[in-house]
Amino acid sequence: MKKFARKVKKSIKPLYVVPVVLVAGLIVVGIVIFGGGDEDNKTANPSLGFAEGDSSRLPGAKRRRFKSAPVVRSGRLDEARRTGRLAVAQARGTIVSPTRVRIRVGAAPKQTVTVNWQLGCFKNRRAIVGRDSYRARPPDIRAIKLPTQGAKSCIATASAQLTKPDGVGSITVAVVAG
Repeated sequence: MKKFARKVKKSIKPLYVVPVVLVAGLIVVGIVIFGGGDEDNKTANPSLGFAEGDSSRLPGAKRRRFKSAPVVRSGRLDEARRTGRLAVAQARGTIVSPTRVRIRVGAAPKQTVTVNWQLGCFKNRRAIVGRDSYRARPPDIRAIKLPTQGAKSCIATASAQLTKPDGVGSITVAVVAG
C-alpha cells in the first residue's frame, strides 16, 4: 500500500501544475479581452448590449436633435405648436434678469385650453419655484407672478393642452419675457 501511495504522490504533482497554468492563462486572456482596452479606442465595447449607447442602431430609430432651450433678456422666449386630438404644446427657456413673464396661448378651432406653467428662479445661490395652472379661452395673454424679485435668472416652462376630444385641432403656446 505504501508503494501505491508513493506512486500516486509522484504522479499527482504534475497534475496540480496543469490547472494552475490553465487558470492563469484564462485570467490573462480575460484581462486582454474585457479590461485592457485603450480609452481612445473607438471600437464597440463588448460589455454593452445591442444598441446600448447608440440608439441609431435600434430598428426604426430616428435620431432627432433637440434644440437647446433659448436664453433671452426680453422678447419671445420660445414658442411651440402642435396639431392633433387633445394636442399638447410646451415652450421653455431661460430668462436672464427677469422683470415680467407672460404666457400667450392660441387654439384652432376656438376651445378652452388647460395651461400649466412653472418658473424656477435663482437668487443668491437659492432656487425658488412657482407653479400654477389655469383654463383659458384663446387667444389669451396672461402675466405670471415671479416667485422672487431680483433673480439672476429664471427657467420658464409652459404647456397648453386642447380639451375638446372630438376632432383635430391645433394649439400654440409662447413664453414672453419683459
